Amino acid sequence: MKETRDLILLPIGFIVVAMALFRLDVLFRLVIFLTPLSIPLTTFYPDSVVNMSLPSEPVLFGLLGIFVLRLLLENDFDRKVWHHPVTYSIGIYLGWMLLTSFTSTMPLVSLKAFLAAAWFISAAYFMATQYLKRGFSSIRELWLLFIAAMVIVIILTIRKHIGYGLWNKQIAYKVPQPFFNDHTVYGAVIAMMIPYVIAFASDRGSKMKIRLLFALLFPVFLSGLIFSYSRASWLSIAIAAVVWIIMKLRIRFTHLLLTAVTIVVILFTFWTQILLKLETNKTDSSSNMMKHVESMTNITSDASNVERLNRWYCALEMFKEKPVLGWGPNTYQFKYAPFQIREFRTIISTNSGDWGNAHSEYLGALVSSGLPGLLAFLVMIVLILYTGIRLYSRTKDARTRLLTMAAVLSLITYFVHSFLNNFLDMDNAAVPFWMSFALIVVLDIHERQSLPQQKRPA
Repeated sequence: MKETRDLILLPIGFIVVAMALFRLDVLFRLVIFLTPLSIPLTTFYPDSVVNMSLPSEPVLFGLLGIFVLRLLLENDFDRKVWHHPVTYSIGIYLGWMLLTSFTSTMPLVSLKAFLAAAWFISAAYFMATQYLKRGFSSIRELWLLFIAAMVIVIILTIRKHIGYGLWNKQIAYKVPQPFFNDHTVYGAVIAMMIPYVIAFASDRGSKMKIRLLFALLFPVFLSGLIFSYSRASWLSIAIAAVVWIIMKLRIRFTHLLLTAVTIVVILFTFWTQILLKLETNKTDSSSNMMKHVESMTNITSDASNVERLNRWYCALEMFKEKPVLGWGPNTYQFKYAPFQIREFRTIISTNSGDWGNAHSEYLGALVSSGLPGLLAFLVMIVLILYTGIRLYSRTKDARTRLLTMAAVLSLITYFVHSFLNNFLDMDNAAVPFWMSFALIVVLDIHERQSLPQQKRPA
């Protein structure tokens, strides 16, 4: 059986190499389509020490090598993208991640995590900008490739779910496998796609049959979202809807930022009172949708919620020990066990480092790369949202406004979700995340170029 698998993989490898040499644009589009459909290496080789998604991650690694070689040999990359403030922020984020990989408590683990982040960003951000700048049809085509693959995953997942009972919440955790390792990342990616599906269905400049296609895809994604049973994904869509209203009202970004900071300050100020109030909720997660929603604030008996508090507590305690350089990227799951306390341990707690990470992108960055790492991540978030919201408010082009709205809302779903989970080390979440960054940057550069010279911002 193993020999048969190897014989199948060998010609696929030759085809990929040939495409990289002669049709790089086709290979790039192919990997975008294959990312949601990729399967972990351990599915084929259960005893493998190394795990990665096949075929996407090896191809993304190859694209990273091609990108670096082209930079060194030709140095022909688009300077406008290279010198964009968002690109600078990504560079700082990656640079600090690399530094803390060398100072890591587990350097090999951290360097692998850095390389994974680098190949996601090189393909889904840098290479994507060069493809997306070709125009609206290229933008729609690239997103359609990812959306089409997600439709396949959603249909297969729901079909599998029906076999166990569609309203069976317990099985929802596993039915997205092998494409997604659990229902949370599956729900997060579906939530990120919904703004794009709505945007392309709403584009008045497209042919009616194309708009109808995306309109028909919306119920598919909505069904996938509902039956993912991912409470964080439901919450992220609800908050994205609020942001949509705010953007429609053209409220200034500075006012939004001040409001967000005020909310955070209030949460910290009244944190004890909030916890006492939440402890009165005894509703556990359930197949009943309403009870499942109510259980989001149950921090007393809901094992998933209490375990999240356990991970957050460990992250903060780990930060106190290494506040500047952190423990190293992707080391949390191997190092947090001694920091657990009895108060937060649950039936799903473990000391083996085999049940996930910090359950927060922000705390994950804090533990991995210290306070500078968290600040670099936050600056990157503020810059991309500022760029997108400012572009939406200033542009006169209907399609630019539509696409900017979609990209911003897609990122909002992830930024909300990332308070409760962290998935940027997974290809199926990282690729659409960085592609949204690329889209906003491309649209911003195009808008600046289209402005009369005297009206361009300094």
